[in-house]
Amino acid sequence: MTMRSILLPFIFLALAAHAQQTVQVSSCSFSTGIHPTLSFQFEGTDVKYVESWWKDELKRVSRDVSNKKEVVAASALLPQISADTVRVLMKAEQRKGAPFVMAHVALLTREGWISPSSDARSLEAAKTYVQQQSTLLRKQLAQQELTTAEKGLAKLNSELNMLQREKERAEASIVKANERAVEAVAEQERLAKESDEQAKRIEAQRKENAAEPGAEGEKAVAELQKQQAKLQDKRSKAIAEEAQQKKKAEELAWEVKKNLGDQERKRGEISKQEQLVRAMREKLEVIR
Repeated sequence: MTMRSILLPFIFLALAAHAQQTVQVSSCSFSTGIHPTLSFQFEGTDVKYVESWWKDELKRVSRDVSNKKEVVAASALLPQISADTVRVLMKAEQRKGAPFVMAHVALLTREGWISPSSDARSLEAAKTYVQQQSTLLRKQLAQQELTTAEKGLAKLNSELNMLQREKERAEASIVKANERAVEAVAEQERLAKESDEQAKRIEAQRKENAAEPGAEGEKAVAELQKQQAKLQDKRSKAIAEEAQQKKKAEELAWEVKKNLGDQERKRGEISKQEQLVRAMREKLEVIR
C-alpha cells in the first residue's frame, strides 16, 4: 500500500472540514467581461468534469448551449428566477496547487446580472438554483468516491481470499510432499532388502559356477547382476525423490510463512480501506 492510499482517509477529513457547503456571491472574468457570480467549491474533481456536468444540466433548460471559452446557455428557461429567459454563463477555475475547483455561475436577466444589488427575491431564487445544482454535483462526486472506495475494498478482500486459498493449497502440498518422502523411504528400504537378497543369489550362483564352470552359469550371474543394477538404480531414484520432496516441503513451508505475513499486511490495508469507505458514506449522507 502506498503512503498516499494510507493517508487518503485523513486527507478526506481535512478537505471535508474546509469544503464550502453553500453558494457564495463572487465574481469572475468571462470572455464578455467580469460579471457577478454565484460560486461553489468542489473537492475531488477537476475543471473539465465540473464544466461538462454543468453543460449537461443546462441542456435541460436551454436548447442553445455552447462551451468555447466558457459554458454558455442562451435563452435558458428558469421560471423560478425570471419570467423571461435567462442567459447563463458558467466557468470553473482551479488555482495551481489548490485542492478545490471553484465553479462560477453568472445569470443575466432582463433586469441585468444577478448580484447582491438585484431584487432580493430573484437573488435568493438564483442562489437556491445554484445551490440545488451544486448539491446534485456534490452527491454525484461523493457517490463516485464511495463506489471507487468500495471497489477498492472488494479488490483487497478478493486478494486476501486468494492469499488464503494459496496458503491452503501450499499446506495441502506440504502434506503430500511429506507423504511422498515417507513413501520414498519405505521404497528405499524395500529395494535395499531386495538388493541384499539379490547379492546372496549372485554369490550362490558364483559358488555353483566355481563347482561346475560353464557358459550357462556365467550367463545366469550376468542376468542376476543386471537385475541388481536395476534395483540399485531404483533405490538411488528413491533417495533422490526423498530429498526432492523434503526440499519441496521446506520451500512450501517458507511460502506459507511469507503468505501469513502478506495476509497480515493485507488485513491492515483492508482496515484502512474500510475506514475510507465509512468516511465516504458519511460524506455522502451529510450532503443535503
